[in-house]
Amino acid sequence: MNTATEFTAEWHLERSRPEDLLSFLDLSQPFIGQINRLVARFRDVQFLSEHGKRPDSLLLLRDALAYNLVKMSRWWSFDFCPRSILEMPAPRFLGYVRSHLERAVDDDTLYDVFTTQRHIHPGSTQDVLVVGKDASGEMPSMLFGVDGQRRFRRGILPETGVPEWNHGAYPDFAGAWLAGRAAMLCQNGDREDARDACLAQAEHEQARLWHQRYFHASCERHVFSLYHDARKRLLSNRSAFGRLEGETVVNSLAFRVARFAVHSGMTVRDLIRETDTSGTTHHEDGVEIERRARTHVFTSVDETRQTVQLAVVDRLGSYRPRHCC
Repeated sequence: MNTATEFTAEWHLERSRPEDLLSFLDLSQPFIGQINRLVARFRDVQFLSEHGKRPDSLLLLRDALAYNLVKMSRWWSFDFCPRSILEMPAPRFLGYVRSHLERAVDDDTLYDVFTTQRHIHPGSTQDVLVVGKDASGEMPSMLFGVDGQRRFRRGILPETGVPEWNHGAYPDFAGAWLAGRAAMLCQNGDREDARDACLAQAEHEQARLWHQRYFHASCERHVFSLYHDARKRLLSNRSAFGRLEGETVVNSLAFRVARFAVHSGMTVRDLIRETDTSGTTHHEDGVEIERRARTHVFTSVDETRQTVQLAVVDRLGSYRPRHCC
C-alpha cells in the first residue's frame, strides 16, 4: 500500500475521478496502463476510506472506482477476482459496486446487461445497449453497444436516428472498434490503411489472451520465457495498433523479469542464464530488459507507484554477476 503523504484524500478527490482518469472509448491509451492506474487508485482510496478522516465524497469515489473495475473487466475481457487482485472478499467489494449503482442509472443499466439482464430479453442479440460513439473522429457515425449475449457490437446511426447493428460480435470493445475501422476503410477504398486495420484485428487477438490472463498467478521463474515469447510476437506485428499493444505487453513482462531478478538477488543476465533455454544473447537481452522495464514504469505505472517501482529497476545495478564474463 502506498502511504505517501502527498497522495491524500483531497488529492484523490481532485485527481482520481473515473471520468478524468479513464478513457474507455480511446484506444490510444492501452489496457495495461489503464488497469494499473485504476487498481492503484482504488486501493489507495479504499485505504484512506478506512483510516483517518473519510468524507462522504471519498466513499462515493471509492464506490465509483469499484464499479469501474467491474466495467473495465468486461470492456477489456480480463479475468477479475476481488480477492486475488484487491485482497478483498467479493461480497464486500460488490457492496461498494451496488452502492454506486443506486446513484447512477446509466451505470446500473450497463451492469444489468453484463449480469442479471432484468431490463432486456436475456441472451437476445436484438437488444443492444448503446455504450458510446467513436471517440477518435475517424468514424463519426459509428456506434458501439453490448447485446444480450454480453458481446460488443458495432453499428451506424443513419439519418433515421435508429441504430443499425452489424451482425459481428466481439468479446471486448477493442475488437468491435477495430472491426468497425477496418470495414470503414475498406468501404472508402483506403487499401493501405484497411490492410493495417485488418492486421490490427488479428494481432489484437493475440494481445487479448494476455489481457485476459493479466492478473493470473504464474510461476515467476518462467517469466523470462513469457517475455521471450511476447517479444517474438511483437517482432512479427505489422500494424500500428498491434505494435502499440505488443510494446506494452513486452514492457510489462520485462518489469516482471527485473523484479524477479532483484527479489532473487541476481542480475538479469544471471536470471536468464538459469531460466532460459532459447540460446539467446544474454548481455543484449539484459540491457533491453532493463530499458523496457524502465519504459513500463514511466508509461504504464500509476504516478502513485512510480517511485517505488522505479527503485526496483534501479537496484538491478547493485548486483555483481555470479559468472565470469
